[in-house]
Amino acid sequence: MMSPSATRQILRSLSRSSAGPSFSAQSRAVVLCPSPSLLARSFSSTPAILKKNKGPNTKSPKQKIKVVEDDEAGANDDPGAGEVVISEVIEKAQVKMDKAVHWAKAVIFEGVERGRGRVTPALLDSVRVHLPDSPGQCHLNAVASITTKGNALYVEIWDTDSTKFVESAIHQANLPGISPQKTGANTLKIPISRPTTEQRAEILRSLSTTVETAKQQIRMARTEGFKHLGGRKSNGTDEVQKLVDDASKELDGQLVLAKKEFEKA
Repeated sequence: MMSPSATRQILRSLSRSSAGPSFSAQSRAVVLCPSPSLLARSFSSTPAILKKNKGPNTKSPKQKIKVVEDDEAGANDDPGAGEVVISEVIEKAQVKMDKAVHWAKAVIFEGVERGRGRVTPALLDSVRVHLPDSPGQCHLNAVASITTKGNALYVEIWDTDSTKFVESAIHQANLPGISPQKTGANTLKIPISRPTTEQRAEILRSLSTTVETAKQQIRMARTEGFKHLGGRKSNGTDEVQKLVDDASKELDGQLVLAKKEFEKA
């Protein structure tokens, strides 16, 4: 029979052989305490491949704000906005040119009527009156009535105080063969006689000056239009130039017709 001490020794030997290979303290530390980088990779909630490749639609809050601002700014970039601006410039230029043409045609009509020796209130259409209490100048029809009696025109001024200003305005208009005569406190008489050859020549010269003045106004409208369009070779300048050519051609035609009418007189 074995003694108790011998039995305990045999049991300890059996216990060591069944436990397998032993580990040192350093080995156990490696297994139980992995490196920080390993822990970070093991417990990260986002896969590494997603961190490196976020995808084309992933934006930071700042990027999202910038995209919204760019979109709002781009919303005003209307492709047709340039065409609208060009059409507005052309329209304004045409309005100014039309005014110059209409004014010249009215003066030419008056000159032709005068050259024919006709007595008509239209002979005074170009007269503009400046009144001290009114800004700028006003049409003669705005301050007086004009009537025809025989071979004379009669101008009746509504405000007696304006008579001297109306008389001065008619003189300053430099209408050939027209000279007002005061017949009352507020009445002017303008005898209209058949113009002489010299007077008709003077009327024609004044009409040529009128046409040239109108053309100058048209060229000024063209220059202003070119400036707003961005220069002589910018989009829309061809249309503006066509307006100039058409208006000038119309004025030249009106002057030719006036000369033919004077030849008949």
